[in-house]
Amino acid sequence: MINVLVWLLAFLMQAGLLGIVMYSLISLSDLENDFVNPHDASAALNKWVPVEYILNAVLAAFLLVCGKWIAAAIHTCVSLWNLRTYLQRDHAVDVTEIFRQLPKQKMMRMIKLVIFLFAFVLIIYRLVESAVTRLLTEEGRDTAKQLLKDAAVTF
Repeated sequence: MINVLVWLLAFLMQAGLLGIVMYSLISLSDLENDFVNPHDASAALNKWVPVEYILNAVLAAFLLVCGKWIAAAIHTCVSLWNLRTYLQRDHAVDVTEIFRQLPKQKMMRMIKLVIFLFAFVLIIYRLVESAVTRLLTEEGRDTAKQLLKDAAVTF
């Protein structure tokens, strides 16, 4: 049961990371097409950078502590990249340089999107696998049977 909860929590954190990266890509596309001014775009992007970095580091540490090595390795690599960009002061979008930074920012976020989508599929697979494996044991079947009986009584 703990394994299912670990993957469920990882799924929620990964979904949050995907949402942040997709939001930033949409903001950059809006800026590129002149739907939003540079000041608003840079403020919106810079607001979510620390949240993304912290959430990714927490997810990497959580997966390491729980012994999920492959998913932890993926997020540890991204966390180290985030640390590198933060230490080089390349993490924030400058409002005066935003149009010059636009191709680099879009490429960086597209790469993160691909990595996060791969990790998302991996986490969903492991979540479903652990849930099904849990239900296939005798104790799991008894728990599912009791849960279904309780649900039927409520109707």
